[in-house]
Amino acid sequence: MGGGRPFDRLPLGRTARRGRRVTGTSTPVAGADDLDALRGEVRRWARRRIAPLIADVDRTQRFSRELWERLREMEMFSLPFSEDVGGAGGTFSAYVAATEEIARAGAIAALYPGTTVQVADTLLRLGSPAAVRRWVPGLLAGDVVAAWAFTEPQTGSDPRQLRTEARRDGDDWILDGAKQFISYAGVCSLALVFARTPGDKVGAFLVDTTTPGWSTGPPVEVLGLGGGEPAPVYLDGVRVPADHVVGDPARGFEAMLAGESQGKVRASAICVGIAQRALDEAVGYALRRTHRDQPIGRKFASIQAHLADTQADVLAARALVRSVAAMVDQGRPVAREAAAARLVAGRTAREAAGSALQVCGAYGWTREMEVERLFRESKFFEVTQGSAEIQRAIVARELLNAGEEAL
Repeated sequence: MGGGRPFDRLPLGRTARRGRRVTGTSTPVAGADDLDALRGEVRRWARRRIAPLIADVDRTQRFSRELWERLREMEMFSLPFSEDVGGAGGTFSAYVAATEEIARAGAIAALYPGTTVQVADTLLRLGSPAAVRRWVPGLLAGDVVAAWAFTEPQTGSDPRQLRTEARRDGDDWILDGAKQFISYAGVCSLALVFARTPGDKVGAFLVDTTTPGWSTGPPVEVLGLGGGEPAPVYLDGVRVPADHVVGDPARGFEAMLAGESQGKVRASAICVGIAQRALDEAVGYALRRTHRDQPIGRKFASIQAHLADTQADVLAARALVRSVAAMVDQGRPVAREAAAARLVAGRTAREAAGSALQVCGAYGWTREMEVERLFRESKFFEVTQGSAEIQRAIVARELLNAGEEAL
């Protein structure tokens, strides 16, 4: 992409360099033209540098250092952070737009920066100065792979049922317990671990994974998006120094919610990217495949209906995700909107992949076409990282709470 930062040649550059970090309260929001320019640049880069690696990562279900390095090349880990903390000077909206385009080339690539960015942002908001100095530069440079360790084997993602415990030992804390389905568990240098603290509270603890007592099991084989190597984590007397407690040890749940809200917006952008790629594949096939010398997309109204409905859904989902990302840039709470975006974008991805499969027919069912992979990946965010049912519960709760306040 030439010398200097990849985004410097874009119209977004001037706006992005004025931006504050992802959780800032007065971040200028890039205009639609700026974001469209960014999307185009990232799309071209991702086609060249990301797309050729995706099939192998999907087949092997192994973490790809080469893919990680190419994302570092694009500064994806530093994009939503201000230059005064070592970031690329972008906005959360820019990060979300870039994430969608990377997901269009390969959803697993768009997943890679997520937990590292999420841990870095949480640290910048709540971490001790010592922890920020030690870890943030490496996180933003992509030198450090970070994991977000919340989910547990028996309790899923319900914070009220966490069994991992943290107890004081002098100024330090000792962690004991287990986690499940933790992406990058076996390759990360740092993990943000959530554990129950005295008084039935939840705390957030930074764990250097070289610390004695941290261990992981083998990665779990999954239906799709296995390149993050989700695996169990075991914590056996892991010692955490006082300056690696993130925020108040009784208020880790709030730290989790803030990080998860932004994670949902990122996940929604990935879903839009999957949906757009499914539509791309369907359109391409509808133009190439002929029936009596005429492209099926020109000949059959049923094919046109699949394409038109998918296009409408993708445009609507993208607009919603952009809107919520802008709210994050403005420092506004997004619990309800982020969950709603996850619902809409997740459904759009699933239906778009299903429609693409219908358009492509038996050929789409083979592993020779991208549609088969997209079909598997499209269900991911309705089942994992907070299921669709959980998102509906969050939206309903926030809606009812707002209704009570209005009465």
